[in-house]
Amino acid sequence: MNVREIFRTALRSLTINPMRSMLSILGVIIGIASVIALIAMGEGVRNQITKEVKDLGTNLLVVRSGEPVSETEGISAAQMQMLSQPNLGSSTLTVQDVETVRASDHIEDAYPMIQMAYEIEAVEDRGGEVKTTHTFVKGTDGHYIELNKVQVAYGRFLEDDDAEKKGKDGKGDSEEEEVGECVLGTLAAQALFDSIEEDVLGEMISIKYADPEAIDPENPTVSPTRRMDFEVVGVMEERRKTVFNNPNLELYIPIEDAQVLAGGFSDRVLEINAAVDSEENLQAAMESMEEAIFDNHKAENPDLVRADFNIQDQEDLMDTYQFIFDVLNALVFGVAAISLLTGGIGVANIMYVSVKERTKEIGVRLAQGASKRMIILQFLFESVLLCLVGALIGIPLGLVAALLINLSVLPATPTWSGVLVAFLAAFIVGVLAGVFPARQATKVEITEALRSEF
Repeated sequence: MNVREIFRTALRSLTINPMRSMLSILGVIIGIASVIALIAMGEGVRNQITKEVKDLGTNLLVVRSGEPVSETEGISAAQMQMLSQPNLGSSTLTVQDVETVRASDHIEDAYPMIQMAYEIEAVEDRGGEVKTTHTFVKGTDGHYIELNKVQVAYGRFLEDDDAEKKGKDGKGDSEEEEVGECVLGTLAAQALFDSIEEDVLGEMISIKYADPEAIDPENPTVSPTRRMDFEVVGVMEERRKTVFNNPNLELYIPIEDAQVLAGGFSDRVLEINAAVDSEENLQAAMESMEEAIFDNHKAENPDLVRADFNIQDQEDLMDTYQFIFDVLNALVFGVAAISLLTGGIGVANIMYVSVKERTKEIGVRLAQGASKRMIILQFLFESVLLCLVGALIGIPLGLVAALLINLSVLPATPTWSGVLVAFLAAFIVGVLAGVFPARQATKVEITEALRSEF
C-alpha cells in the first residue's frame, strides 16, 4: 500500500458517510474559526492602541502618584502600578506640582487631570422629561485642549479663571452654590439635550456627589449628597472612539470643581500630563521635572528620602499595553485551545468508531501483507484529513467573523500568521486525535478480524 492508495482509501472512507464526517469536524470548524477571529481581534486592538499612543506624540510625559519601580522589582510591578489608579485622597501630586512642571526645563506646557465616572442630569427638561446619562467627568484646565490638539465645535473650552468666579474651592461664597462651567462631548450633549449644535450652549446640567463635610458624626454610615450645577459653555468636535473609551461621552469641568466632587481635596490632582519641546530633550526634561517635584514634596515632608511619584514616557506606556496584549493573547489561545480540544475529541471518537466498523477490512489488509506501520498511517491520514477539511471551512468563517467584529465591536485585523497558526493547529489536532484509534487498529488479530461481521 503506497501513499497514493492511502490517500484514496482515506477519501473513500470519509465520503461513505459525509454527514457523520461533517458532524465530527464541527468542533474543529468552530475552533479554527475562533482562532482566526480572536487572533485578528488581538492584532487589531494592538495596532489601534499603538497608533493611539503614537498619535499622542513622542514628546509626552505623564506624572502619576506612587513610588517609581526599580529594575530589580521587575517590569510587571511597574505595569501593574500604571494600570492601577489611586483615589484623589491618596495622591501625592498637588496643584503646585503642576506649576512646577510648567516651569521645568524643556517643558512646553502641562495640565492636571482628575477623572471620575458620574451620572449627569439635564437640569431643565427640553421635552417634558429630565434626561440623564453616565459619563466620564474630567477635571482639568484650559491647557488640556492645546496639548491634545482637539477643537471646540461651539462655544469655548474651560478657562483658568472659571473656578475663581465661584471662589477658590469651587463652592462659591453664598450658601446657595454658584453655577460652574462645563464642556460636553458630542454624545453626552446628544443624550442630554438631543442636539450637538450651538443651541446646547447655556443649558444647565447637574451632578450629585457625596459631601464628606456634611456627614453626621452620630450616623457616619449615611453619606449626605449635594448637587453641583454647571452651565454648558462649549461642545467639543466629534472625536474618534478609542479602544478604551469614547471621548465623545466625556464632560470637562474645572480642576477645582473636580476636587470637590472627588471628596474636597482642594490641592490634589491624580496625574499631570506634560509636553516636551523636542524628543531629544525628553530625558533632560524628565530629570528636571523629577528634581523639581521632589523638592516640592521634600519641603512638605522633610523625612522623604525617595520620590513618591513616577514619570512615564511613551515607551513606558507601550510596555504597559504590551503586558495587556500578552494577557489577552494567553486568554485567546486558552479559549481557542479548549474549542480545538473539544473538536479533537469528536474526531477521535469518530475515528475509534471507524476502526471498530472496519475491523474486517483491517484484517484483510494485514492478511495481504500490509504492515502495521501502513495501517497506522492510514488512520492517522484520515484523522488529519478530517481536521484539515475543518480548517478549510473554519478559516473563511473566521475571516468573516473578524470582518463583522471590525465593523461592529472592536478593530480586527486578520493576518497570514493567524491562518498559518490555524492550519498548524488543525494538523496537530488531527495527529493527536488519530494516534489512539490508529494504534488500536494495529492490535487487531487477523483471524478474529476475518471472522468479523463488519
